[in-house]
Parts: sequence; C-alpha cells; structure tokens
Amino acid sequence: MRAALAIAAGLSLLAAPVAAQELPRPVTGAEMRAEARAMAAGDPALLAEVDAAEAEATRGILGNGPTSIRQSVPAGGSWSLSLKRSADAAATIAVRRIGAAPVALTVLDAAGRQLCTDASGGTMLTCRIAAGGGPIVARVANTGAAAADILLLMN
Repeated sequence: MRAALAIAAGLSLLAAPVAAQELPRPVTGAEMRAEARAMAAGDPALLAEVDAAEAEATRGILGNGPTSIRQSVPAGGSWSLSLKRSADAAATIAVRRIGAAPVALTVLDAAGRQLCTDASGGTMLTCRIAAGGGPIVARVANTGAAAADILLLMN
C-alpha cells in the first residue's frame, strides 16, 4: 500500500506543469559523444561505437546545435526553425506533440516550396527530406484553441 501511495505521489509530481524558465538546456549530440568517449576509458570496442556515432553526426541536419528543441506554440499560431540540410544524406525531422492540441509539421525549402508535410493528427509527426544541401525551414502550426508544447527532433 505504501509503495502504491509513493508511486502515485511521484506521478502527480511528474504531471505538474513546468514553467519554461525551469527547463534545462538541451544536451547536444557533441556533448553526449564526448561523455561517451570519456566513459569508454580506452576500450577499443566502445571507442569504435563513439567514432561511428560521430560519423553519423553530420548526417541530415548540419550544425553543432541541439538535436531536439522543446517549444510552446500559441493557439492558432505557428513556430518556425531554419535548418541547413546535408548535401550527402537525407534529413529526418519529427515533432512530438505534448498535450492534446492538434499540430501540423511542414518543411519548406529556401524558396518557400513545400518539401514535406504531416498533418495526420498523431502525437508524432515526421518528415523525411532527401539529401540536397542548403537551408530548409521546419514549421509547426497549432490549429487548436490552446497553446501546444512540442518537441522538435532532428537527425
């Protein structure tokens, strides 16, 4: 019984809303790979895995920024992020909807042409963009009556 009460108390704490200023800074892929390299402690097999992960780091979306961004999109509004895609590898951009507000993901090229859209209404929206280099814009539109929190994920 005590364990069930402790679990219920923990769940209610996790469900409490978090103010935007309390969210931690996203961890970058470079930071994770550096920590993995240090933890490998010279083990050749583990270092080979870290090297493979570093080779993958330049696939899809280019840059040293975070590979995920949490954002609040106002009701009836949209939020956009400019990205640079790799000329050598396809890019995958996904949006994880947090909450019930409906959102849509659209990816545009530098000329404003739509490359991909996912307005399926699911909790995970995905666009895969062919290799081609150059800037693209990921736009998340909230068609709901309440603000929506989203997590934008990029390879």
